[in-house]
Parts: sequence; structure tokens; C-alpha cells
Amino acid sequence: MEYQNENFSGIYDFRCRIHDGWEMAKHIHEYSELLYCARGSCVVCVNRKRIVLAEKQLIWIPPNYIHEYERTDARLICAVFSNDFIPAYFRVAKGKRLVVSAVDTRELSAILESLHTLDKSNVLLTTAYLNLICAKVVEKSGFESAESGDGILYQKVVSYISEHFREDITLRELSAKFGYNAKYLSHSLHTLTGIHFSKLLAMYRIEYAKKLITGNPSYSISKTALESGFSAINTFNRSFKELTGMTPSEYRDNSSAAKSSVE
Repeated sequence: MEYQNENFSGIYDFRCRIHDGWEMAKHIHEYSELLYCARGSCVVCVNRKRIVLAEKQLIWIPPNYIHEYERTDARLICAVFSNDFIPAYFRVAKGKRLVVSAVDTRELSAILESLHTLDKSNVLLTTAYLNLICAKVVEKSGFESAESGDGILYQKVVSYISEHFREDITLRELSAKFGYNAKYLSHSLHTLTGIHFSKLLAMYRIEYAKKLITGNPSYSISKTALESGFSAINTFNRSFKELTGMTPSEYRDNSSAAKSSVE
């Protein structure tokens, strides 16, 4: 099944899947995500921080954090969900950053290993489970101050990009908006995330394009590109292939085939 067909602007949107021998390239989205290792071990990179995830451990990834999973033979349970499930977390975290780390959650293993069986319509139970897991993560990981220059820079810039990626955003305009020198901003973003501004912007646009392709199969590739923020179809096609490993048309065909097999 295709991973994460949509991850923007959902209302009580929850998806959870089991993966064996999984690899996921760098990606970013406005949803929260948790990764639980049911068996084996794997390596997760979050904002350039390399974390070894052992059996019965969990990593909680806040919104707008760049993350990737290295290929592994582990059995992983991955849940991606809209932030309206956990409003209390954002009140607690205001002005601070979660210390992303591998957390031992074996006392919650029964809940974590049943997440993929949850009925999506049962919002109350899903909310209860996610908040229980979140509370355990916060208890064991804690927060760090976001008052440092780099922390504030990352939060301001990435938050702005996540809200305006469909617009014509340039590094120069973004620098002027937040009062930074363009070269400094470019260097700082690369230091913090390991990627350059143009690729960070493209990652948001491609994730949105994937949602459009899946939800609107009748859309032309050109219309999808324009609505995702790309002004040139060639740039869209090149970025899509680079970030997903396939062309937009191939992605649409695969999504249609996957949907047909489920039905």
C-alpha cells in the first residue's frame, strides 16, 4: 500500500500500517507521526539526528520535522495523524521542542501493536490511545528550550513554508520577511536539516501533489503541478521523480491499482 497518500489539512485523519523491511526517504509534513519497532531494530534520522530504534521502542516525530528511515529487516508500526487528536500536547509544548529520542514503551506494547486495527470512525478511542502514548513519550523524553537562534529560525521558517508552499516563495523574499541575510538563512537551513531551501519547499509541494493525484485522478499532471505550487511542469516532473522514485503518471497508475486491489 502506498505510504501516506495525504498529510495536510485533515480533520481527525489517522492512518496506521505495519511495514516489514521498510525504507523511507527524507520527507516532511504537518502531521504528527509515531514509529514503533515491534521486532528487530532500525535507524531513524530526524532533523539530521541519527537514532537507533530497538525492539519495543517508539519514536514520536512532531510536525514539520524532516525524517527518514533506513532500510531494515525490522517489523515497524507507523501511524500518521492530524494534530487535532492531540491539542493538549501543543499547549504543553508551546515555546519548546520535544527531545526526539527512542523511548521504551513496552508497557504500552499491546496498544501500540493494535493501532493498525483501529476503526477510523472511532475517534474517541483513537484520541485516547494517542494521548496516552504521547503522555508517556513526553514523560520519558521531555522538552528543550526553543529560545536558541537556530531553534527559532527553524520554527519560524518551516512553519511559514508549511502554510504557504503553494505560493511563489523565494529564498530572498523569505529572508527579507524574517530579517535574515539570504546566504545566512540558506546556510542555517542546510545545517539544521541537511537539505537546501529549494528542496525543502519541493518536499512540501510534492507531498501535496501526491494527495491531489490520489484524491483527484482526473486532474491533469499540469493542473496538479500548478495547484501544488510549481510554475513549470518540467520542474514538477523532475522533483517528483527525485523525491518519490517515479513520475507523476506512474504514481497515479500505482495509486489507482492499489485502490482497485483493496476494493
